[in-house]
Amino acid sequence: GANRLTKGQKSKNVGAIGEEGAWQAQFLWWNSETQSNWRDGYLRTAILLNDKKHLLQAKNYVQRILATQDPDGYLGIYDKELRYSFQDENGELWSKATLLRGLLAWYEYTKDKAILTAVTRAVDNVIANYPIYRSRPFFSQKPDAGGLTHGLAFTDVLEKLYRITRKKVFRDYIVFLYRDFSAHKLNEDAQMQKLLNRQLALKGHGVHTYEHLRTVAAAYYASGDDTLYRALQNFLQKINDATTVSGAPIGDEFIGGRTANATTGYEYCSLHELLDSYSSLLAKTGDARYADKMETLFLNAAQGANHPNESAICYLKTDNSFELTGGKNGDTSDKFQTRYRYSPVHKEAAVCCVPNAGRITPSYLQNAWMVQGDTLVATLFAPSSLTTTVAGQRVSIKEETIYPDDFTIKFEIETAGKQPLFLKIRKPSWAGKENRVG
Repeated sequence: GANRLTKGQKSKNVGAIGEEGAWQAQFLWWNSETQSNWRDGYLRTAILLNDKKHLLQAKNYVQRILATQDPDGYLGIYDKELRYSFQDENGELWSKATLLRGLLAWYEYTKDKAILTAVTRAVDNVIANYPIYRSRPFFSQKPDAGGLTHGLAFTDVLEKLYRITRKKVFRDYIVFLYRDFSAHKLNEDAQMQKLLNRQLALKGHGVHTYEHLRTVAAAYYASGDDTLYRALQNFLQKINDATTVSGAPIGDEFIGGRTANATTGYEYCSLHELLDSYSSLLAKTGDARYADKMETLFLNAAQGANHPNESAICYLKTDNSFELTGGKNGDTSDKFQTRYRYSPVHKEAAVCCVPNAGRITPSYLQNAWMVQGDTLVATLFAPSSLTTTVAGQRVSIKEETIYPDDFTIKFEIETAGKQPLFLKIRKPSWAGKENRVG
């Protein structure tokens, strides 16, 4: 691939303003996150809408990306002199996570074996260069390394690849990455030793904390380790302490040891990442409480942070918002604080939340239906249509509803065969005896 990062590049102008500092080394990998997350949301939306124009553009994008893959399988942002040889801040795994998640979504839609082969080769290249239990991919000389620790989300790719291929190496590598992440001195909440201390409040960068919930869950379910189970349960309780009534996890940008209230800020990126983490736990456990949490977050916090008419979102927001002009509820004491407002880009802060705002709706909708054995499960309520195969039988379902404005939900079901279709419908935690299926 052309235009990869080299040792000669020490800085990058991405439009963000703020105080000078070592943190600006992140600018080198920011564009990879921005572009890949935006494309991820774009191609998933094109799939959901079945829009021929945008499906073609998504296809062309995927082909263009695959053409950048090196003969050894490397697919990423660094030139040969830099890749896999870092001592602190870098975007090696993070840039791959954001890119490969989208490619796997496109593979699941198209079933194009060339895409699966390319992603598998890219992951095999990582495993070859960061050998399991014989390397330290999360080592950093400095405890603050945002791109490095974002890279723990690479486990999203590993988990998806394991489900598709059933190759045990991908599942084992999830556990390895989490254990290595926990072994170093890093300012991150999700390290195992910190999670095992139930009294230690969450302090870190919110979006890191909430996306790392998926990794802790994946590592536990891959290993069955009792210590990881305790860590996961503590993590969930800590997140509950940091969640507002709208379902939003606080962190503006940092959680800072606080508990949630109606005037504590939260970030749009965190909304998406926690929703994705809850969807992962819903799929693993079948526990409807995670669907309740997704619904609360999506229908309240996420929609509240979307402009009602324009293509703009709030980077930061509070449940009780009195002004959205840049500073928190009109506070102008910090000249660099511009995030508490609607913007289509938020370029002066960071172009991270806007792409994630494009991911949250397709993420919510793609988890509205799940399968449990030979049973179809309506996990989230939304006007939608589904065509799938259950127990070898082709099934089409049209769901009509204006939920949550009205609690009436109508399913029109057609089956290609004569076998009975088993359908489960989630009963929300708020539903009483007056709410019935009939």
